[in-house]
Amino acid sequence: MTTNINPTFVILAGGQSVRMGKDKGFVPIGINSNFLIFLLKKLEKFSTSIYISLRQEQIENYTKHTNEKFIIQDREISIEGPLKGIISSYLHLKEKNQIGDFIFFLPIDIPYIEEKTIQRLLETYNSNPKPISGIFYTQEKSLEPLCAIYSKKILSQWAESLSLPGLHEFSLQKRILSLDPKPVLITLPSGEKNSFRNINSKAEL
Repeated sequence: MTTNINPTFVILAGGQSVRMGKDKGFVPIGINSNFLIFLLKKLEKFSTSIYISLRQEQIENYTKHTNEKFIIQDREISIEGPLKGIISSYLHLKEKNQIGDFIFFLPIDIPYIEEKTIQRLLETYNSNPKPISGIFYTQEKSLEPLCAIYSKKILSQWAESLSLPGLHEFSLQKRILSLDPKPVLITLPSGEKNSFRNINSKAEL
């Protein structure tokens, strides 16, 4: 099955990076590397289907580092924040017929994430009875909406609902907590908390 052999990953890199002062994807890290390269090398151990979600003005710079076919541009939809990248990615992959049973989303600003943190989510999906709406980490009673697995069915429902008129909930946490069936929640091991952190400014490097 696609979910076991070559899972679909999407790196969400379309944020404004205001506190960092530059596109987070190109923040230097390690030797001759940056956030983007660091994260891609880790994900390449799990899959060859690794996409990057971007704003239109970012695409030129990112095509210097990855094949254009793996770049997803944000749609012109009235959504902001990570939900915009998530829905845009789902619609793009659906149209290209390149989506399996789920999409594994990660933010660009989590370069230090450990491989075992990623592997645990994939193993949990494969070992649990279906259907699964999503799989998410929690820490200190807080749900982590990114670095998470979202089922194709749930993404389809969200995309359809957002196309309807009326008020919409843009908070990922609230949407996740109202999922049916209930999502699978995993407590993030204390030893992985530091590597799981989002890096939003140069002071946090």
